[in-house]
Amino acid sequence: MNRQYVLFAFFLSAWAAAQTPPVAEPPPPRPAEAVVVPSINPPTTDQFTRLCANTADPADCGKRIEAQQIKQPGASNIVRRDGKLLAVTVPGEPPFIFEDVDSEAGPNISFYSYSAPADALVLYRARADKIEFVLIHRPTASVTEIPNEPRFNPDGRFFVTADFCKEGCENRLSVWRMERRGAARERVFVPRLPWSDADATWGSPRRLVVDITENGRSSSINLDLNDPRWSVLLP
Repeated sequence: MNRQYVLFAFFLSAWAAAQTPPVAEPPPPRPAEAVVVPSINPPTTDQFTRLCANTADPADCGKRIEAQQIKQPGASNIVRRDGKLLAVTVPGEPPFIFEDVDSEAGPNISFYSYSAPADALVLYRARADKIEFVLIHRPTASVTEIPNEPRFNPDGRFFVTADFCKEGCENRLSVWRMERRGAARERVFVPRLPWSDADATWGSPRRLVVDITENGRSSSINLDLNDPRWSVLLP
């Protein structure tokens, strides 16, 4: 065969190969995006009263609240009920499993609320006639027992608990800070005169509005986190 013809055929084949676009490799898989769950607010005082009217005990009250809360948008991504078992999902970790105990003493655990800014769930725990609260901070997989229902500030960095009554309460106002290890009690306020009841909400990210009952009279006070009347527990 003519050498020039062979060389021409070779260069023609090489030229054709150069004009053929390479086969595109499939793009790498995208990392799974975190599921965004909106906040699930705790029941209001009126809702709590309505749901728990004519219930047999605190455990029954908790289950009625959970039945409402677990139907809220996004709840199934963080908590699930299966009979006596309540599973709380934590990113990158096995779920926390809580089992109800069939006895008067319990404990009996129910889902109560969720703060999206703090990424923290609140569980309602009934033991006999006593109501308690447990906070699970999902980023740190930490579990913290708290004296009363927490109220988170708008950015989720702090929450407050107000636990006042005639008997069996802490009788102090506490501000908790969300840290890398979970929730830590940062400062406490003990009134000079005893309060028989109190409820605290956030007027701003660092200011509390506290509705109190003192000597049978109701009133409100504003309490900034820089107020010198706080006892600071953490720097």
